[in-house]
Amino acid sequence: MDEVVNVLCGLSKLHCKVLFGESERFEEWLKEKGIKNKDPLSTFSRHLINTKNEYLLDIWKERVKITPKDLKHKGDMETSMLDVEVDYCPDLANKYLGKRVSCFDSGDHINLLKDLEIKIIGKNKSVILKYNGKAVGAVIRDAAIKKLSNHFGIKIKSIIEGHPIIKRGKAHASFGKMVGDGFRPNRLNSGYDKYVYKTSNPEEQKILCENGITLAKWLFEFGKQHLHWSIDSYEKFKNQSELDDNEIIGAVFCTENYEAIGHIDNDRSEYAVGYVYEEGIVKDGFFFYPEYGIAIEMSSNSIWCWLTKAVHGTSKLDLSDGGTRYTAAITLSEKTAKAIERNNNNI
Repeated sequence: MDEVVNVLCGLSKLHCKVLFGESERFEEWLKEKGIKNKDPLSTFSRHLINTKNEYLLDIWKERVKITPKDLKHKGDMETSMLDVEVDYCPDLANKYLGKRVSCFDSGDHINLLKDLEIKIIGKNKSVILKYNGKAVGAVIRDAAIKKLSNHFGIKIKSIIEGHPIIKRGKAHASFGKMVGDGFRPNRLNSGYDKYVYKTSNPEEQKILCENGITLAKWLFEFGKQHLHWSIDSYEKFKNQSELDDNEIIGAVFCTENYEAIGHIDNDRSEYAVGYVYEEGIVKDGFFFYPEYGIAIEMSSNSIWCWLTKAVHGTSKLDLSDGGTRYTAAITLSEKTAKAIERNNNNI
């Protein structure tokens, strides 16, 4: 047990908190480390108490416990959502493309709230956006039970802590932090590899890898259960490329206090599916979607999705009350898709 404790003391607090919270996963981890008695979790807990390991004991007490059952999506939220008919607005899309957006007058920013052509979806509304009968986006509030929302908030923070910040080009100018977990094309354009970690510690890398997989899988399964049309392109690519069930179809991108200019993404996936988690009070930071004349007022514990090739972005956040916004979103870029296809000789 001392060896196990030494390994855990070498991990960050966030990584430990995620691992401790997933009881079944942590039990398997303890068994891999040689703790194979009837109740490894109780044995571990007693050891912390007996040895007065305050560092790990505090994290253990603060853990947010979840089970595999908590991760399963139930019912069909789509049937109870309001359909909102939208228009296709290419002129509005061009107006917002490449522009920073705020909710007040500021320099060269567009003031979103003064644009009478933009319809606001309030933070208490769950809707499916439809154009000519086709879903072009959606937002679902209260997407997860409280403990699951808190767990994924910790997991998103852990992923951000464990990866280098992505530097985006001029066409995707942004503010705040963004990291990626999953697949990306390698720099030689000869195949694909995975987003790197900050740490060389194999235990931390393993935890981070599993964090990314479980987060991406939860988002994917949410889309499959409640917004089935949002993941069709992922399933098509997965079947064609014969990806393993335990691999991310593309990547999951996690952000902290992220703002982005109006832009489009050259993605193979038709839709991106994202999750919002906030701590404290965050104001403004609308998701603007001018191609369909819409802006969504974001709120914690929401799932939203959008067409990747439609102009979209996030307006300036008001963090004056000390809040923090975290998001996670799955998508499959065209470059990554082609790299996987080249590697698998599918073209």
